[in-house]
Amino acid sequence: MGHDVTREELLAAVDRLAPLIREQADRGERERHLADPIVEALRDAELYRMLVPRELGGLQVDPLTFYQVVEALARIDGSTGWCMFINGGNAFSAAFLGDEAAESIYGKDTRSIMSGTVFPPGRAVPKRGGYQVSGRWTYASGCWHAAWHMAFCNIYDDGARDPRLGPSGAPETVVVHVPRAAMKILDTWDVSGLAATGSHDVTIEDTFVPDPFVWKFVPEAPRGSRFGAPLYRFPFAGFFSWPMAGVALGIAQAAIDEITETSRRKTPRLSTVTLRDKPLFQAQLAQAVALVRSARSWLHEIVSTVWQKTVREMPASFDERAAFNLAAANATRSAAAAVELAYLAGGGSANYRRSPLQRHLRDIHGVTQHIGTAPGQFETSGRMLLGLPPDSPLVLF
Repeated sequence: MGHDVTREELLAAVDRLAPLIREQADRGERERHLADPIVEALRDAELYRMLVPRELGGLQVDPLTFYQVVEALARIDGSTGWCMFINGGNAFSAAFLGDEAAESIYGKDTRSIMSGTVFPPGRAVPKRGGYQVSGRWTYASGCWHAAWHMAFCNIYDDGARDPRLGPSGAPETVVVHVPRAAMKILDTWDVSGLAATGSHDVTIEDTFVPDPFVWKFVPEAPRGSRFGAPLYRFPFAGFFSWPMAGVALGIAQAAIDEITETSRRKTPRLSTVTLRDKPLFQAQLAQAVALVRSARSWLHEIVSTVWQKTVREMPASFDERAAFNLAAANATRSAAAAVELAYLAGGGSANYRRSPLQRHLRDIHGVTQHIGTAPGQFETSGRMLLGLPPDSPLVLF
């Protein structure tokens, strides 16, 4: 069985890991996945099991705790925070699996990590007792260390060229879970930002996936018997998309920390005073801090509001889901603006590899390019604020 752990204890564990994560960050960028010592330390601290139910030996923390731990890790290293968001959040998918499957993934192996991919959807052909699955997916963050992989697939009738359509006219979708041996990693992750996340393409070729390891992507999908706690009724996107705002805020806070420290010792060219004493920098720093703190406050407010409703067995309203989506997108864009202010204040020296500011700039724009925080999310939220249905059903899941 799992055990109770406080938010403060988890954040203290992150603080203890900080020296190791910083020491191994350059190695992760070179190898293009998190360095092995970081992954093992995160496993030892049980951080990958924050959303695993206590009945399967997990920590089963509340959503705000998950967000704050993700942000704290990203403040140390953006790629580490990102992988915790993805690989830790993927545990939520097990809530919709049969008990046998959930036990296989998280109960027997207490150090299990699961990677996951959404686009482009694979092909799942119904067979007796399961689905025959094939496909190639992009952005499989953390796949290098994963023991399991979850992937979104459209359902195809045997021999059909086009996917089966549901009542809404959209393709019917299932989420399949396969062991690492069924997944092949393609060496495709050669990028500027979040370079250590190891978000390579992966393939699954003509693999049979039994029904207990598959669930249909519909809002009324049943939960397994081990997942009866309120946590597993929290909005799906609250763990699969919106926590990237926590990653962005962590990166931005790191950039603010760095430029604040740098300002005490840096004397810009053609200046007789330190950066700290220049009025322009003082205004830039204040703007960056305001961007991050206000965005964080709104994000935490809506996470807490929706969580309290979930605990009371009340679904999040349409307007609350719109606000949640908008707060997450706003936090990411505000964080990017704050990092850019810090980077510009750092001057020419910020462009050197030795400066943490250049990595913060690259990492934050790795976050902003994700579809979950793209400008289209403002359009989605705006539609909902006007009472129109969102263009993505994920927001209502």
